[in-house]
Amino acid sequence: MGLTLKLTDEEIPASPSFIEFLYAFIRGEEYYAGEWYLQEEESLTRNDGRFKGIEEMSHFVSHDKLGKAAILRSYRFFRELLTGRIETLRTIENFHYLFVVGMPRTGGTYLTKQLFRALGHDYKKVQNALAHDGFPHLINISIREKGNLQTSGLLQLSEYLTMVELYFGRPDGKCYEGKLAVPKKFTKGVYSFDLIKEVFKGSASYLITIRHPLAVCQSVIDKSGGLPKDGRFAVRSIIERWAMEAWLHLGYGERDVFSMDYVDVLLGYWRSYHYQMAMSGMPSLPSSRIIPYGAEAMNQVSRDVFASMGVDVEPETFFEASAPEFDEKYLKAANKLINDMTAFWRSLGMSFPKKQQVCRYLVKDFGTSQSPKSFTR
Repeated sequence: MGLTLKLTDEEIPASPSFIEFLYAFIRGEEYYAGEWYLQEEESLTRNDGRFKGIEEMSHFVSHDKLGKAAILRSYRFFRELLTGRIETLRTIENFHYLFVVGMPRTGGTYLTKQLFRALGHDYKKVQNALAHDGFPHLINISIREKGNLQTSGLLQLSEYLTMVELYFGRPDGKCYEGKLAVPKKFTKGVYSFDLIKEVFKGSASYLITIRHPLAVCQSVIDKSGGLPKDGRFAVRSIIERWAMEAWLHLGYGERDVFSMDYVDVLLGYWRSYHYQMAMSGMPSLPSSRIIPYGAEAMNQVSRDVFASMGVDVEPETFFEASAPEFDEKYLKAANKLINDMTAFWRSLGMSFPKKQQVCRYLVKDFGTSQSPKSFTR
């Protein structure tokens, strides 16, 4: 007996970011970059009106020969990922992916920018979805608004692979380990790392950025417009939305999270993210390395990347925030959190970098920074 299962693009439509990319690529126009590269500026990220006219873009792309071929290519990737036939997708092996993985506000944007500079790209003109961590939207299983976000994330991953082929698949591209290099800030790679590890196999390296939880909290507060007046959690930015999702995954309702102390919610997000990272096994891979937060380490890693690609440039200035000030109760909570995380990683045979400035809050708290492993292979 044969069974035919049909799903159309009405039920699982192409993402607006993918259509936007193809529209600009086909027409030779500048991509939408947004503000992904503005590490040194603290402000709410706004996409108001970004996808205005997306229906017209979609019509143009779907009626263009290259656009239609790219869309079909992405759905082919999607089909093979759904059925587990990823051996048919071996064009992935033409590239070496340099995934920058870490919570938001831990220095990952800086490293991603330096990677694009190593390739000779003006990162201010690189499309947001191609460079940054909002796309593909990979999260734990979640069914909302009559949609399966895990399935949508799988399609977005397929679209990303298609974008990589078009954007990075030029013969004059810079190579890393003999393959065309592809930088990507990939915060959400942690949530589907079994999939990522299987898809990319030996064609990926992972730069893991970690920062002290209270320093992350302060940076998110600044990025999101300040601490809410009542001290309770609020969602005003995409980072806060991701913090909310971490608690929803634990079984909390939105109302529960909104009633919680703002800093406690972010500390919980930090805890959940690094537990998830450890459980994924990512830190133990030979192709992974932990990058300390701070100018010295970030600059050194950048220089190693440049040397490995034969690029003779200097890293840009890393804008390092000063240590924030929190009440004693938060200091105690953060210290306990770090100690618990250290013990948990150790139980899995991994070393959490407690004694390095990886978790930088105050220099005296964590001692002198150790140099990261060389990026040169």
